[in-house]
Amino acid sequence: MLPDRHAALRQAPQTASCTVRLLFLTQYFPPEMGAPQARLSELGEQLIDRCWDVRCLTSLPNYPTGAVFEGYDPANPASMLVGRIPTVRVPLYTAKHGFVRRLRCYLSFARSAATHGLKMCERPNVLFVESPPLFIGFAARRLARAWRCPYVFNVSDLWPESAIRMGVIRRGLLSHCIERLELSFYRNAAAVTGQSDEIIESIRARAPAVKTQVITNGVDPARFGRHLADSSAKRMLGDAPGPVFIYAGLLGLAQGLDQLLDLAAALPPSAPGRLVLLGDGPMREHLANRIRSEPLERVTLLPAIPRERVPAMLAAADAAIVSLGVRLPGAVPSKIYEAMASSLPILFIGEGEASSRILDRGCGLVVPPGDAAGLRGAFVKLATNPQLRADLGARGRAAAESKYNRAQIAARLDGFLRSLL
Repeated sequence: MLPDRHAALRQAPQTASCTVRLLFLTQYFPPEMGAPQARLSELGEQLIDRCWDVRCLTSLPNYPTGAVFEGYDPANPASMLVGRIPTVRVPLYTAKHGFVRRLRCYLSFARSAATHGLKMCERPNVLFVESPPLFIGFAARRLARAWRCPYVFNVSDLWPESAIRMGVIRRGLLSHCIERLELSFYRNAAAVTGQSDEIIESIRARAPAVKTQVITNGVDPARFGRHLADSSAKRMLGDAPGPVFIYAGLLGLAQGLDQLLDLAAALPPSAPGRLVLLGDGPMREHLANRIRSEPLERVTLLPAIPRERVPAMLAAADAAIVSLGVRLPGAVPSKIYEAMASSLPILFIGEGEASSRILDRGCGLVVPPGDAAGLRGAFVKLATNPQLRADLGARGRAAAESKYNRAQIAARLDGFLRSLL
């Protein structure tokens, strides 16, 4: 049931001493599942505890299905509380497949956010903008100018570079125009934050005058742990012999999930272990067809579950498997932090900064994309060695409690944002 659509923002459950207002501008926010949704909502809760008056301007929930969730009017904005965060949700053109349709989706949200935001949101002291999608920068500039407030551009993935590497667009006139637009958003921002060193180094090289800061993704260790495994999670994973390697997240193009099915098909009969894929996304139907037609008895495909059930599913598994199909500069999947906090060893298919973080903390095995033999060997090594799994998992938990603890990351962001006031 939805709250009164226009009352929630006037009933912010935040103390009177919280006089500094921060507005998140993001296309993605709970109840949707995904990395930016979890990161922003959890950071918002942490910043509320640090005496920020945190609000959010976002879209009507529709990701990743491409259809507005049941209970919302697709044609009208709504106001509600997400946790303790007063949230304005605005309509947009929804799309699941196709570059042109997704582009229309992004642009429609930027227009809708700028229009409804000025009417329904109070002026913030700082506007914190989540990119991608890059085109959200149009709304950020319009709102920041109207409110005469600074905006911080938070970059989770470099765009259009990531889109080029995934084959969504080609290098040429279009990509050149988008790159110029990207730089204009950075240069007009009061500051730019990014989730990885690679992202910030790229931005500093192209926009050296802009103030920048690395704000990594992370996790709340208190929400995860082996003790959270329950009978419901174990039933969902099934009672076939393990160990169970779980992938929990978006079933998307960038993840290269065909590699996991190829792995399952290539494992020798004598090797133990099986895979569970949990989530939704544009590749789900393709993966389901492969699992059914080949058939791949070692792979189970489960539907997306509520966010609060993910810790129990991870706790019930024996290892986490995280995959990227191509090298995306600066990309660090949030799944690795949740695996760390769950004391799960990580089998990571990828390169770049994500692989470095796993190897530096000694919490998993890393294989480059396309190395089928290396992946098979790493899987068998983990599947046949419970002590290795335990050692890697323990190191991951230690990293989650120290280096990637969400509370410490929020403290760093708090200090950085206050330096802009």
